[in-house]
Amino acid sequence: MRKKIYLLFFLLGGLMAFSLFTPEQFLGPKTLASTMVVSRATEQFISPFSLPDKIKEGQELLRRSPRLDYVTKEITLYNKFKKAIGKKVEVARQEIALAVLDTQSGSIFEKRYWLDAEEMKKADRIRRYYLENEANLPRFNSLDLNENFSVTVQWWNNFNSDLSIAKISSSSEEGRYTVVANKFLTNNDNLAYAEDQTGVDYSDIIYTPYSSAIHSPELMARGKSFLENHVEAAFQQLKQLEVPSRAFPGQMVTDTILPRFVKNLFLNEQIDPQRIFLAEDGGLKLAERVFVRLGANQEKTFRYTFSKTRALGLGQIMPGTYASIVKAYPSAKLIKDIDIGRVDIQNGMMASILTLDDHLATVFAQMSKTQRTKLDQKLKTNPDFINEVRAAIYNGGPRKYRPVTATISLQIRETVDFVRKYKMVRDLKLFN
Repeated sequence: MRKKIYLLFFLLGGLMAFSLFTPEQFLGPKTLASTMVVSRATEQFISPFSLPDKIKEGQELLRRSPRLDYVTKEITLYNKFKKAIGKKVEVARQEIALAVLDTQSGSIFEKRYWLDAEEMKKADRIRRYYLENEANLPRFNSLDLNENFSVTVQWWNNFNSDLSIAKISSSSEEGRYTVVANKFLTNNDNLAYAEDQTGVDYSDIIYTPYSSAIHSPELMARGKSFLENHVEAAFQQLKQLEVPSRAFPGQMVTDTILPRFVKNLFLNEQIDPQRIFLAEDGGLKLAERVFVRLGANQEKTFRYTFSKTRALGLGQIMPGTYASIVKAYPSAKLIKDIDIGRVDIQNGMMASILTLDDHLATVFAQMSKTQRTKLDQKLKTNPDFINEVRAAIYNGGPRKYRPVTATISLQIRETVDFVRKYKMVRDLKLFN
């Protein structure tokens, strides 16, 4: 009996000591940095390492690893009359390299697989039409006959695919391994910067794709800070250059629009409408996804989503729009190159701010005095309506505002959805 009493006092003393000396005191605040949400797990755990540091380590590991291999094939091109008009070479199979974090030990290792080009195309269509990926396409095929890991495609989007990885037949370790970066083969035509074109026709890019496994408070805070700091810097640069507003003559652009609106607009651009309209949390997690991507990839977050003919960059600016803004605001000293100018984070943000001003100036120029009075009266009862107008015309052009009725046009579904998304993001109140 006496031994049991001594044992009880010993255990109580141990608990009191642990409460006085917390894990943070043992490990230090810098070490105890990352709260990770494990993919397909139901609980959070405290990781004794910094997730951003591990992501950087994984990216560096892939940067040092051998180049990706690929196999090409020649295909025949036909016109609409099914007559052969030429041939072209395209990739049939390509390697992908994953940097995998062991969340228990903190070690990072590389895994390589082959992907079939046709399966990747099917996976793209599955994503585009919101279908179930029942066949787990594309399949990750290892050359190692003794491969003991399997990859599951949660959501396929090439280098920004949500992937989970686990040991085969080891359900007890579910959630232990996390993809923190991948090396992906990309056609040089899809790379804006010449420095990224390291191969003859195809080059390797390194990127950290979003996954629920890295949806952590640490990365979210890092991404949010990145966005806030760069938007503020864009405003500061326009202010220093004293760029005049075309919408409000006599004022500087930076005095006519709030940074908070611009931050919400950027989040809005990167959120899928169908997903946010079905979200039970008002779109909070989808907004956090954008923060996670920014936190993990920083300046390179939108560097590789490139097309010479389509919208590009964080602000999704069209090439023709960017060219006109460069010409309309010479004092802003924007980058002349249309492609790099849209991809560059800081320059692209400045261009987006000026696009908002330019499109609003066009709207005002088309309004009669009576129509302008009607808008001003509406703004007295709904001050943020001017930002709803900005969102509509940023998405679809100045004609999306109807001055006769002081309303936003309902003819184009994309613009209607864009404004609806903006309101949802605004109401999250993510920025002061």
